[in-house]
Order: sequence, then structure tokens, then C-alpha cells
Amino acid sequence: MDVHATSTVWCLLDGTGAVVARGRVATTTAGLAALLRELGGGADLVAGHEVGTMAYFVHDTLTAAGVRCLAFNAQHLRMIAASRKKTDRRDAYWIAKALQSGMYPPPVYIPTGEVRELRVLLHRRRQLQVEYGRWRARARAALRAAGSPAPRQAVGLRAALAQGMAAAAGSVPLLGETLALCQRQMAGLQLELQRVDQTLRARATEIEVVQRLRTVPAIGVLVALTIYAAVGDVRRFPTAKALAAYAGLVATVRQSGETLVYGAITKQGAPALRRVLVQAAHVLLTRCARPSAQPLRAIGLRILTGRGRRKIAVVALARHLLRIAYYILRDGTTYDPTRLASMRPAA
Repeated sequence: MDVHATSTVWCLLDGTGAVVARGRVATTTAGLAALLRELGGGADLVAGHEVGTMAYFVHDTLTAAGVRCLAFNAQHLRMIAASRKKTDRRDAYWIAKALQSGMYPPPVYIPTGEVRELRVLLHRRRQLQVEYGRWRARARAALRAAGSPAPRQAVGLRAALAQGMAAAAGSVPLLGETLALCQRQMAGLQLELQRVDQTLRARATEIEVVQRLRTVPAIGVLVALTIYAAVGDVRRFPTAKALAAYAGLVATVRQSGETLVYGAITKQGAPALRRVLVQAAHVLLTRCARPSAQPLRAIGLRILTGRGRRKIAVVALARHLLRIAYYILRDGTTYDPTRLASMRPAA
């Protein structure tokens, strides 16, 4: 299925790979239900589609009808990406061909229930933060255009905005209206951020897994919720290294013959998870002074042999935090510093 906002192009193959039928339907509940009735039910069907804005809707609609639905990253479907002639019909055919032959990439995890709600809330929080940063930048630009200082701190910026509105009569036309608009937008976004944060804190107190994740040093409410929402079902990761690869925190490898080169981290997978883990690792390395945090800090300090290796140490700590989180999720335990390799007695 090649899913779009208004219509979906589909192609049906049999077990031998021959085209049985193809067509186009509306991307609505009624349209997809009519398609399933035309194909004779969903017990023997396997559907595939690319991940997009309609992924949740298509997955829920087909799964409710008993169809096994697999979602894929478009970049991972190399047969489509490498095609010189790209049309909706060819995309639908090659997705069906990949399903029929079994030569398809790992499906994208589609969460449900509580995990999906947390992902939506966290995504909304990131969007509000981005918009708030944009209006701050606009306010600072307006102040600079009027020859006024534009501090980066929130408190200083609010004071500068108040002073700029008081002395709006200057060389910049409509400066007072521009600053007032920035103030209104920033205040509204701050209020929405507070509402989302309150909802997230309330959810965190109700989820037992999040409370266990918070026992790890430098992992607070937001980081614990992000880990839980990004991982979902931890059983889909066979090892902690697989979870680190999902977060893009493993090194790239270039091997040919006798040459083996390790490069920077891949930065593939879940960027939001990687971002909060790096922030938590930075806090752990610089500010966390609890005794339970010392074994983890020792790992980062052992790597931090020079100023140029600071980022390497932070990323290594982020990967260790994610590995600990994996074992907490898998085994149902809490953080225990005595189980770390750096705390074990030497043989």
C-alpha cells in the first residue's frame, strides 16, 4: 500500500508473486473497509506501507479487521529508493513484492495505548519548545533592530521586552506592536508547556517502570518518560547493544579486507531519545555528586583524558545510561551501582 493523505494505491500479490489485483481507494475508514471486503477479508492478508502521518490510522484500521500490518521506513526499502521510475503503482508493487519474498527490512514499531499517548505528549512538548525558541529569536531580532540589548536569558529578555515596549517610539516602525506580539506568543506557549509538563508528571507517577528508571543518576522525569516511550516493548531488542544502535549511539564501521575503521556514532534511529540521553550524560559528568553516581562518572572521567575528548566521554556515558535502562526494563529491577563492572573487586 502506498498511502497518501487523500488516497491509497494498493497492489495484491499471491504466493508466487503474480499480480492478482490493484487499484486506488480513499484513505478513510470507509475506503479501507471497502478494500478489505473486496479482497475477501483479512485473515490471510499481510499488508505493508511506509511510515508517515497516516501510519497510526492505517495500522489501527487494518489491525482491527484482523490484517497483519507492517510499516517500513521508506529509506530502508531500497528497491523503491533505487528505482529510476518512481510512481505510486510501482511503490505499491515493490512493497507487496518485498512482503511476498520476505526480503524486507525490519518493520517499524507502531506503539499502542499508553506508549502511543506518551509519544504524542512528548512530541507536542518538543513542538512547543521549538515554537517558543522561534518567538524568542524574533523578539531578540526586533530588539537588536531598535538598538537595544537582547540578552539570551529568559528573565533578561522579558525585562528587555518591557523596556523596549516602553520606549517603542524610535526608528523602527511598529516596534511596540512587534514586541507585544512576541510577548503574547511567548506567554501562551509557556502556559501550554506548563500544562504538558503537568500532564507528563502526573503520568510519570502512575507508571511503575518510569519510577524504576528514575533510580538511575541524572535520569529525571522527562528522560525516563522519553526512554519508556521510545523503547515501548523492550522484548523487541535482543540485547542492550541493539537498543543502543536503535538510538544511534553506536560507532559507524567501515571494513574492507584487512582494513577496519570505527568512526563517529551513526545518529540513526530515535533522535529524541539520543538527545535526552546526551543531556543526562552531560549532567552526570558535570553536576551529579551523589555517591551512587560515582561509578558512572568514573567511566566518563576515564575517557575524558583531554579537552578534545569531552564529547566522546559524554556520548559514552549516554550509551551506558541506555544500557542500564535496558536491563532495568528487561529484568524489572532498579539501579544498583554495585553491579557495575567498575565497582566489582579485581580478581
